[in-house]
Amino acid sequence: MKHLRQYIRQILKEVYELDDEQIHRKEKLERGMGQWGGKLAKAAGLQDEVDQKKERFGLQQYQEMLRDDHGKGKKMIQAFTQGDITILHSIGYEGATKNAGIGGTSSESLASDWIKKYGKTGNDSLSVVAFFEPPTSSIGTRGSLYSNGKFVSQAKGLILKGYPVFVAETDSFTQTLGAIDDKMKAHWKQSGIPKRPDTETDDYGAFMGITNLRRLRKVGYSNETILDNWTVIGTYINYSGKSDGDIRKFVEDSQTLGLHCNVYDPQGKLLKRHEP
Repeated sequence: MKHLRQYIRQILKEVYELDDEQIHRKEKLERGMGQWGGKLAKAAGLQDEVDQKKERFGLQQYQEMLRDDHGKGKKMIQAFTQGDITILHSIGYEGATKNAGIGGTSSESLASDWIKKYGKTGNDSLSVVAFFEPPTSSIGTRGSLYSNGKFVSQAKGLILKGYPVFVAETDSFTQTLGAIDDKMKAHWKQSGIPKRPDTETDDYGAFMGITNLRRLRKVGYSNETILDNWTVIGTYINYSGKSDGDIRKFVEDSQTLGLHCNVYDPQGKLLKRHEP
């Protein structure tokens, strides 16, 4: 855990300086699409030093709150890192950057396709949806699914465990791995590509997020969590919009990888947990 804390502190410190070509792309997005263009530029990692430092400070303050929440934050960190809650990452979700034509999360049909590309473990931050319930039970049992929670849970993808860099109640519009250019990827190769949220801060500059399990239980799930130092511990598929053949193929692929596979219905009910 000590090594992990040092690692998180390091990625929060780093700032990337845009080159002339990247500055041009950033300005083009902002001129052409206004405020939305600014969000897209951020999602593609095209931020100036001032904005990066501001967001870095917000994350640093959030992490201090998380670790100093009278032990409650540490219990939430433990739940994330030990896989005691259900953390889902969709392998077929297409975000705003892809729809805008500037790249985005690629769509893999099977878990093995995704793992061949990114691995079973990694230090590139991922956007996930985190449910309070454990991976052995139904999800979304404390309220209706909406936004990312609905889209991700009704798709197919991976069940993960890892370190919670930021746990948000809503979509935080973080950087999108598939929209980051090769120069940035090369720069972040050793420490991993960072993600930083676009959300409200408190009076002290800290990003306003979930810092304990009690709050996560009350809201039911985080619509976007930035997860780092992650490990794949299972897979999932929702039968909504999938044929029996699609589900069977996905389950068999997961079992070949030595991973269990959860099959959910559109409301998040766990219909079947297939063991490897």
